Amino acid sequence: MVAKLLKHSGIEFIATSARLADAYRHAARRNRKLGRSSTIKELGRPTAARQSHENQIVVLSHAEEDCHALNSQSMAKIVSQAFHFLFTEPATHPDQVAQWMRASKIHSENRLHVVRVESMEAPQMAELLGRVCSAFGPDSARGGIIDAYLVGQTLLVRGPKHRMLHVPIASIPALRDQPAAMLHNFRIDPDGSFIHWPEIDVHLGWNQFLQAVDPAELRKAQQRRADFNQRYGAAIRDLRVASDLTQSQIAGLTARQLRRIETGTCRATVSALGLLATAHGLDEDAYLERVAVAMG
Repeated sequence: MVAKLLKHSGIEFIATSARLADAYRHAARRNRKLGRSSTIKELGRPTAARQSHENQIVVLSHAEEDCHALNSQSMAKIVSQAFHFLFTEPATHPDQVAQWMRASKIHSENRLHVVRVESMEAPQMAELLGRVCSAFGPDSARGGIIDAYLVGQTLLVRGPKHRMLHVPIASIPALRDQPAAMLHNFRIDPDGSFIHWPEIDVHLGWNQFLQAVDPAELRKAQQRRADFNQRYGAAIRDLRVASDLTQSQIAGLTARQLRRIETGTCRATVSALGLLATAHGLDEDAYLERVAVAMG
């Protein structure tokens, strides 16, 4: 029997035991997005060995359970291409993790993420698996944080495309010199958009962590932002000209402000877009849609 919650999903979870399949179903009842954007199959069932070329495969295992099925010939192709989550609980002995890695021969950081949960039915499971869907699904280009934990003075952040970032705390000015207890007290947004440190009110997203460890990524982000602003501004200018409006006819914006937006010198704010929509005799959604078409 295969428990399937969606006919065409972006994520296929494969559970290595009935216990893990039940944990997924429990999480899906808590998190409707998880249920809508993924399926669950149990390893060993006839259809569990059929891989869809369109879907991302994520295998769920537990360090206390036998992993011999992962080494079977029928599962070799799926296992080699899948990303693996290995769960531990408070009672799990650390040696069991090492034993599981040796037996499964899965230990690469790019293929395996070990995560500790209070129990397999804890609310944490629903949020974690939901973030997996966000990071591995169609919207992964936006950047999505799956999990994070602090080791000494390094924050390890798991994000899109299975990537793990090792972010030195010293590379983030807002976190630098903060007490260890405060650094450990963070929460990951349910959708994976950011990590929040409530005591110092700091929110950081995947791209900010990426830029902290890779200056080249920072330059690329800056270039992408500048290029987008220029193309967006040009689309705004083209729509204005097509509507026979001059720069001085946009109520609420000076000609200088609009010129800066249209040349990409500064980005178009929400309030500026609202004023532009009004000047064009459109509601904001209709105006934004026309800008998007003009950009394309």
